[in-house]
Amino acid sequence: MGLFSRTDDHQWSQQHLSHYVEGDLGSRARRRLDRHAQDCVDCGPGIRAMRALVRLIPVIEGSEILRAPAGIFDRMRSAGAGGPHSDTPPAPSWDA
Repeated sequence: MGLFSRTDDHQWSQQHLSHYVEGDLGSRARRRLDRHAQDCVDCGPGIRAMRALVRLIPVIEGSEILRAPAGIFDRMRSAGAGGPHSDTPPAPSWDA
């Protein structure tokens, strides 16, 4: 039996996923997480998800703030207000 239990490895791995992805773990710690992630249904996908997020950060930081088109919320409210082809009762007025 190894030095750490499977539960210990999982908890430790969860706490170190970001360090792993950023390359901040030493070789021994990296091997420990690698071994655990090979069989773990949470940590393997967790590593892939975190890598995807890290790749998106520069894209998000370099983009403009996206705003909803003018009047979109008014159009959505009126569309859900029980038009002639709708079984939905009129939505309450937000302006009242």
